[in-house]
Amino acid sequence: MISVSEAVEFIKQHIPQLTSAKLDIVDACGFVAAEDIYSPLALPPFDQSAMDGYAIKFSDLENTNIFTLGGEVAAGGNYIKKIESNSAIRIFTGASAPAGTDTVIMQEHAIVKDGTISFSPLPINQGTNVRPLGSHIQKGDIAFAKGQLITPAAVGHLTGLGITEVVVYNKPKAAIITTGDEVIEPGLELKTGSIYDSNKPMLVAALKSLGIEPIYIIHVPDKPELLYNHIQIAFEKVDILLVTGGVSVGDYDYVVPMLEKAGVQKVFHNIKQKPGKPLYFGTKENKLVFGLPGNPASVLTCFYEYVSVALKSIMGFQDTEIKKSSLPLKNSYTKKKGLTHFLKAIANDKDVEILSGQESYILHSYALANCLVYIPEDVEEKNIGDAVEVHWIN
Repeated sequence: MISVSEAVEFIKQHIPQLTSAKLDIVDACGFVAAEDIYSPLALPPFDQSAMDGYAIKFSDLENTNIFTLGGEVAAGGNYIKKIESNSAIRIFTGASAPAGTDTVIMQEHAIVKDGTISFSPLPINQGTNVRPLGSHIQKGDIAFAKGQLITPAAVGHLTGLGITEVVVYNKPKAAIITTGDEVIEPGLELKTGSIYDSNKPMLVAALKSLGIEPIYIIHVPDKPELLYNHIQIAFEKVDILLVTGGVSVGDYDYVVPMLEKAGVQKVFHNIKQKPGKPLYFGTKENKLVFGLPGNPASVLTCFYEYVSVALKSIMGFQDTEIKKSSLPLKNSYTKKKGLTHFLKAIANDKDVEILSGQESYILHSYALANCLVYIPEDVEEKNIGDAVEVHWIN
């Protein structure tokens, strides 16, 4: 068996060469930028009013608080006349500030009387309510960095700069194969000795949470040749294969020999951890394979700690690690040395509580959890108030 940290490093060492494509900016949402994106213009592209009001030359206030109305400019317009001294231009939010003006006074502070405009209260500062040219971003600045996820906000930001296409990393194509004679589809009659297949929909949901739609999903009974055939079919379609169950050393554990019959090269098998000790990881050419345990809590723990690292790496994320922090423990925990424990828990900004129901077949506690508490293999005891490493899962 290898350590948790060794497993993560082995996975990172076997990430295939990333590929990229140019997409329409809206279609690129959910992908990762494959190159730095530079702004083609300054934004705003002109001195812009932030309010409905009156644009003036600030220095005129040194001489008077009585102005004449010199005209009007709305959003999308362009005031081209010369600004006379002590002249105020009616202006609206988003409009270009006329040349010669540098300050906008809110309309709520304007007093219009006998064809003149005065303002109260005063004083104000030069530049008030004006967004200077380039105050958002300058031409040539990095608008969006390589390795960042393109979100709806990023789509709005980039289209506001006039950008219509971006280069992104391609997402991996994924397959899920669940195994076991005892596993049946939800909705069928549950007979003695059978269980519903929770791993398949759970992994579909986990992949979707990363923006990946699996393209090959199937359950296979404990028939080695049938499993081998579906492994071969999956390899023709996908970049990453997830197989659950049958990765231990029992009489009906066929996954590992069938993977290796299909040409998979083992990188490691078995990690010093609980749950999820029998995790298998291998490669076939530029494809990755995870042989996950059968118990659903083990499956999900291995997904969060290892599979997501691989997926984020393939997708081009700069930060592929699960989010971590340190928090004081709300309840004590003891274990034997030798295995790292990942414990379902609930955390807030003050402390973290280890939940009951830590067994690998129990998902109810996982459904309540928002994190995993990481207890290293050489630690036997953690007491109330001790700092522990928290791995956030949602």
